Amino acid sequence: MGHLFKEPLFVFLLLCPVPVWVSIWLDQSLAPSFAPIPFLMLVVLYPVLEELVFRGFIQPWLAQRFTQQLGSLTAANIITSLVFAAAHLINHSPIWAAATFIPSLVYGFSQERYKTLLAPMALHCFYNGGYVLITGI
Repeated sequence: MGHLFKEPLFVFLLLCPVPVWVSIWLDQSLAPSFAPIPFLMLVVLYPVLEELVFRGFIQPWLAQRFTQQLGSLTAANIITSLVFAAAHLINHSPIWAAATFIPSLVYGFSQERYKTLLAPMALHCFYNGGYVLITGI
């Protein structure tokens, strides 16, 4: 996985959510409070499981059936990201579920570009970690 951190595009994708985290922190001034087990579940377990399902199974399955592209994004990535956002309706309000669509496109793009699930897993864990630390959710 160390080779990913030498790739400028991957580092850029990794740092993309930082301005969002800062704006959330400045807007809401929430004092984070969390327990270690829920934190690890939100930052490690759920992202890894979600990436196994969405980028490890669904996106490759769709890629075999849909070969169209919209710029750098494949139809498989876009459809997978729509399903990913819809799946978040289970635990999130519609606006927060919809907000997962863009990061999902990033995860899907990284999986296709780097040909490894480690890329979207690392991004997803990092994105969730920053969000949880800033919001305390």
